[in-house]
Amino acid sequence: MSPPREPAPAAPGRLPWLVAILLSCLALARYLPRVTYLAATSAAGLLGDTPPSIAPSGPTVVQLERLRHLVSRRVHVADVLVGESRWLEGSWLVVGDALIGVDASRAEVVGRDELSRTATIVLPRPAVISARVDHERTRRWDVRSRGWIPLAGALLGDRGAMEGRAMLEAQRLVERAASSDDFATSAREGVEGLLQEFYRGVGWRVAVRWKE
Repeated sequence: MSPPREPAPAAPGRLPWLVAILLSCLALARYLPRVTYLAATSAAGLLGDTPPSIAPSGPTVVQLERLRHLVSRRVHVADVLVGESRWLEGSWLVVGDALIGVDASRAEVVGRDELSRTATIVLPRPAVISARVDHERTRRWDVRSRGWIPLAGALLGDRGAMEGRAMLEAQRLVERAASSDDFATSAREGVEGLLQEFYRGVGWRVAVRWKE
């Protein structure tokens, strides 16, 4: 039986090479993130996007259309409504309110100047957008017989029909009162101030002109 062989000694000169390779790997691992960052930065400078240039936009028809109705005034109405039929007569204290504004979808932009950042906005006349009767505060003042025959109003008069017609007329009364020239003038001033302040905030000066 032959004796066991002893392991062959390492070849001379191999260990220093292994140490050198190991040190090189450690050095590369240390500087690799910095090299990667520099390469990415250079690539971004050549291929990346430029800094955004953002400027305020002046008035356009599309912008104004998105505003839909420019509500500039809420008005409160209180008035007395009277009515009569063949057998009845009555009166009501009507209380309500209405919103007055401008239909911005019908606006036009003229004289737009990009250099001076000025423009003129042409708008339709203010109108009543919505009107309502405040039924909680509206009161029936009096409904009574108007005939000379005793109890004729109570027997022949239709109080329900008179009340219903009175409330219908009350709605129209609020709309008519809110459509007065005084309220329209105030609504114009409100819309002009609103638009001028809005576009002044983005560096534009606008004038408002009203359609006849």
